[in-house]
Amino acid sequence: MKKRMTGLLAAALFAVLPVFALAEEALYYGIIGKRLDVHRDAGSESVVLGTVDEGTVVDVYKKGRTWTRIAFEDGEGYVLTKFVERVQRKNPFDGPMPGTSRHVAVGYVLKDTQFQPEGYRYPIKVSQGSWLSIQKIVDDRAYFPYRREPDHVSLGTDKLKVYDFVPWEEAKPGDLLYAFTTFYSTSTTKEGNKGRMYNIDLAAKRLTNIRVLPGDSFSFNAVCGPYTKENGYREAPILSGESRMGYGGGVCQVCSTLYNIVLRVPTVIEDMNWHSQGGVRYLPAGFDATVSDSKDMVFKNILPYPIRIEFENKEGTMTAFMFRDYE
Repeated sequence: MKKRMTGLLAAALFAVLPVFALAEEALYYGIIGKRLDVHRDAGSESVVLGTVDEGTVVDVYKKGRTWTRIAFEDGEGYVLTKFVERVQRKNPFDGPMPGTSRHVAVGYVLKDTQFQPEGYRYPIKVSQGSWLSIQKIVDDRAYFPYRREPDHVSLGTDKLKVYDFVPWEEAKPGDLLYAFTTFYSTSTTKEGNKGRMYNIDLAAKRLTNIRVLPGDSFSFNAVCGPYTKENGYREAPILSGESRMGYGGGVCQVCSTLYNIVLRVPTVIEDMNWHSQGGVRYLPAGFDATVSDSKDMVFKNILPYPIRIEFENKEGTMTAFMFRDYE
């Protein structure tokens, strides 16, 4: 009987041990943007477990489009994703931020070309000399995201000269760590768009060849602000809950383009703000970063070497680059 009981006890222990061994570790943390109900399941009709206060730093297990799973009291629960801000890795060297795609290369456009997203009436033109961040290359096609479209668009690799990214731990001085592309309107009939294009070009030029030393923080506003007529900016549409005209309109897209590199290389985000919970048209919700005289985007370079930022924008296509700089 004793032998039988010992066997049952051992079996019970082995049945329990995997539960602890497989217990999920929260790899991310975030900041609660307003007082929220915490639900047992991902749904507004689910049982409410309690509330979490604005400004609370929480462990994040998984960030979804609508609901984010967080640690709550002795267990876990779900809160609305749009109010969980500044989600980032606990260990910045563990890969990209949650929800981001990993790009592999950047392509230099060799001749004027075009692509047509599904459902679009007219193709999108891409000029010779533009640069495109590439998510994947399959069967001689280079695929990349366009605005908020769920399916990636593509160009033939014969139209591009492709440069692969170099992992940060293997990079030598001068190597390209990452690049990211967004697209903007070049319409001259749209109100204020000439000013917006001018502001994009001005901010991109100011950011080119900016160097950030190891351990130093980069402030977007320190380089590009203030957003005034006296600092060279023109009036253009801006987003602050609603569209209106203001000096520096368009600069936020420059910031958001750079921010999408920051999300994918080892950095610590010290400050950032969304335009609104709905985001902007040129990026998926939650991946934009607005700036103003009172809002900044700040990140710290935690890599063991200096980095260099560059920008290239041409006729509706803007690409930010991050290099390992020379010592």
